[in-house]
Amino acid sequence: MKQFITFINIPEVRGKIPKCQICQKSFSFTTREHQCKRCLRAVCEGCSPFKINHIKKDGKESAKPHRMCKICKEESEQIKNFVEQNHIAYGVDTLSKQWLGGSLSQQEYKNARESAKIRFDKTEISGFDNINYSLKEFYYLAGKDNTKLQNVCLTFCSKNPEVAFSAELVSLANFLLCFSSEASTFQLLGIIYKQKPPEECILSILTYCVKGYGMGEDEKQLLKQFLQSRLKRYLITFSINMFNFDTTLFLITQLIKKYDSFIKQLSAIFILARTQLKNTNHEDLELWILRNVRRKDAESKLNLMQLPAPNQEIESRETSQSIRSIGFSMIEQQDQSQYNEMKAEISNLKLQLALKDNEIESYKFQLQQMQSPDDSKKDKYIQQKNEEIAILLARVDALTLENKQFSKRESNYSSQNSIQADQQRNIQELQQQIERLKTKLKESIFENRAMSMSLATSAQSIMSGKEVQDLKQKHEDEKRQLFDQIQALEQNKSQLQRIIDSQKQLNQRVVDYLSSMTINTNVIKLSLKPPLERRTKNDNEDYKILIDTKIQQNQLLKQMLMANQQQIQELNSKLKDIKQMIYSQ
Repeated sequence: MKQFITFINIPEVRGKIPKCQICQKSFSFTTREHQCKRCLRAVCEGCSPFKINHIKKDGKESAKPHRMCKICKEESEQIKNFVEQNHIAYGVDTLSKQWLGGSLSQQEYKNARESAKIRFDKTEISGFDNINYSLKEFYYLAGKDNTKLQNVCLTFCSKNPEVAFSAELVSLANFLLCFSSEASTFQLLGIIYKQKPPEECILSILTYCVKGYGMGEDEKQLLKQFLQSRLKRYLITFSINMFNFDTTLFLITQLIKKYDSFIKQLSAIFILARTQLKNTNHEDLELWILRNVRRKDAESKLNLMQLPAPNQEIESRETSQSIRSIGFSMIEQQDQSQYNEMKAEISNLKLQLALKDNEIESYKFQLQQMQSPDDSKKDKYIQQKNEEIAILLARVDALTLENKQFSKRESNYSSQNSIQADQQRNIQELQQQIERLKTKLKESIFENRAMSMSLATSAQSIMSGKEVQDLKQKHEDEKRQLFDQIQALEQNKSQLQRIIDSQKQLNQRVVDYLSSMTINTNVIKLSLKPPLERRTKNDNEDYKILIDTKIQQNQLLKQMLMANQQQIQELNSKLKDIKQMIYSQ
């Protein structure tokens, strides 16, 4: 089994580095040395405050969290955000739509697959555990599919016999499949391999570094030695596995545009490492480039490259032609800035369109996952849902009938409410009559006292003792009758009040039950809606309102239940007292 990926060796340096490789603080008794388990830097505690599950050599996530430095933490979050925002999935067209634009086609790959006679079962691809920490995490999030990788590589080799099945092809195809389908990867491989690399890459890189950035002769010699020793490692896999993910993606994008752009970008990266040329060996310099070179720095350096314009022969022209040429050049200079702005805006719109297409593809994939591939399961599912709908409809009919019955009862209770109003008026009239009788009783008592006084002081000869006694008895009888009338009226009043209170409680229970039945009907109607119609903001708010109302009603019913239980306990205690009184008698 061949190992296809060339990788950077990241040695264990625990206890061999005197300073923190991030903040350069010396390790001591108070400043302990730690190690980031992702990039293996020797770091202090302040530069490695995070603990996270990292990706192991076999491509799986570690079972327990380990220490991670702040640089790796930042890059890890950037990779995760990139994968989520661009909907990255292995073998799915995402960034390939931006790279290929209108030339995106599936037919070429389909024809190549049909015409190529390939046996895929005898080809094994391995070695993807020997990759740097940055690509390892990206491949873990993007996924993998060795079958798709085999299909693309072998089909491309069959269609292009001059291209060997090598580490260069496998590494490039695997990286491209993280952003494209098999057909798009096949197209991108064809674009890359049709480009002609410079005849002497080392000479080209040195020329760009000297003329574009003003590199000195001493630095040039040191860089030349490094390139002679290590450049093949960068070119054999098109720099894949030699940089972090973000920088690698930028380099591959430049490679798809033109091979010379790829060489220029490598020159910008190596010029960033010019300060390390004198102080480190080739292995340490390679490791420093992996850990410290970032895309934004390389891109900024590339924009600062200054190369002299190629010499052009100046031919003699007429005065009118010279003036016309000057005029056109002025117009071109004026429109150049607008052209660049429009070009940037077009690129931005293409990127947004690609992201929208990715979202559509993602939604289509989710819709396909939701659909049942088996017709029998689908029919069974539909039958089950029809049965559930029939049951719910039956419940709706029953609830509707109950609502009608309770509506009739409510109308009856409304008439009873009018009766209660009449009874209330009768109670008020009885109350007024009681007040009049009480007033009359007070007047009679006052007259009785006055008469008794007058009888006591007047002559006994005017009335006999029997007549006085009869008159007193008459007043006592009238007084007793008034008391009896008042007591009877009080009893009637309390009895009517109890009837009204019980009627009100019954009406409230009916109203609560009606509202509960209405809520149940609304819930069933919402559940009968199709899923796509039901998942709306208004329905969610209706659900929330109905549930809150139901909770309030349940609380009211609990309070009524507690009050009824308390009343039953009081009645039971009174009943016990009455029984005891009966037994005692």
